[in-house]
Amino acid sequence: MVTSEACQVPVFRYALERWEPAAYLLSMTPGTNGLTPDEKAIVESLQHPKTPVNVEIEIKAPAEKSSVALHDPRSRNAEARKPVWQADFSKDTASALLNSPVRDELRKRLLSGQTAVWLLLESGDAAKDNAAHTVLQESMKTITEKVKLPDGVITQDEASLRNATRRHENADVLQTDLPLKIDFSILRLSRADQREAALIAMLMHLEPDLGDFISEPMVFPIFGRGRALEPLIGKGIHDDNLLQTATYLCGACSCEIKDQNPGMDLLLSADWSAVDNAPVIETVRIEPKPAVADATPSNTAAKRRRWIAAAAALVLSLGFLLRKSRSS
Repeated sequence: MVTSEACQVPVFRYALERWEPAAYLLSMTPGTNGLTPDEKAIVESLQHPKTPVNVEIEIKAPAEKSSVALHDPRSRNAEARKPVWQADFSKDTASALLNSPVRDELRKRLLSGQTAVWLLLESGDAAKDNAAHTVLQESMKTITEKVKLPDGVITQDEASLRNATRRHENADVLQTDLPLKIDFSILRLSRADQREAALIAMLMHLEPDLGDFISEPMVFPIFGRGRALEPLIGKGIHDDNLLQTATYLCGACSCEIKDQNPGMDLLLSADWSAVDNAPVIETVRIEPKPAVADATPSNTAAKRRRWIAAAAALVLSLGFLLRKSRSS
């Protein structure tokens, strides 16, 4: 029986190597005469993109005007998915949907192994936006000093040694040779940048009330394969909240099921094969520790149940704290 009690790989790295991005639904409505040759070419380019993208295509019945609509990836029921972004059916729309300068930069930084990117969605008020940027810059030192990576993470080289004495499970093994380090960066995003309209719409759809705070700067932590956490807003952008978020991202991944963790995936055109096609490492079972006087089977089972309950409570509390603290 495997007795390890938690995955030691940090959340940000576990997400990069093992969490597949959820697919958005793109519904495409042709005009009254059906798809034109140009629109058919657009559909073909989206169905068979040069670079993989987390989107599914749906062709709807013709209507008076052609259009496209992007739907929330979190809903299991396609009919219940709310439109995140809508636009005319055109080649420019398809291009803007798949790619944008900020998303291209996000992809590069995440694939390089960065812990996360603080994506600063500007309010348009230069004083507020610059103040938020300064706080982010100054927080880097605090995070570096106070946040530590978990012990017990196994590298590919360590896992492949036949005579290794260090016992491990697959969940504790890094899937790539990327350096494991704490490395945050900042990326600014202007609300006025039309090239980023689809991205901004996705971010603003992460929570239903974000439209109430458009006069304030927002900081979205982006990690893994483009997963965005709930933003810190306005006065909520301060050292304590940033440290709390960084601690979560750098902590051991106590819950390996993506959908039970906070956040929402962004639509990114990205080839994740560099972090996805890792060699398979044979599972090494961890032997139980020698029994002590009070380690009866019933006590051991009870301890395991308490640990599982504590882990579940931790995940729920982190989500609550991130939501509560984002604007305070």
